[in-house]
Amino acid sequence: MGEFNGRCPSVREVDEIPDKHWLTAPGMGPTSLQIIRNITNAARQQEVSEIASPRLSDAELLRRLEGLQEDLRWLEAQLKARMPKAQAPASRAQPRNAK
Repeated sequence: MGEFNGRCPSVREVDEIPDKHWLTAPGMGPTSLQIIRNITNAARQQEVSEIASPRLSDAELLRRLEGLQEDLRWLEAQLKARMPKAQAPASRAQPRNAK
């Protein structure tokens, strides 16, 4: 935490600090550094495997895209239906005492 001014760093930030620098930090020795490197290496490998292996097929991605587009069209219709009410000019509003 001292290396990051008391804030909790990301794994990437920890990984970017060279081993030589880590070994100069108080209380840091080879065993602690190995623990840090095991964690950062595992995180990096997980990141690479997530990028390398797509989770959805093209067909699944297309279905998801079409569903999102349908949702967007519905939202646009809802907004358009409400806009005239919210943007009605004051001159069209009925006077309070009109029946």
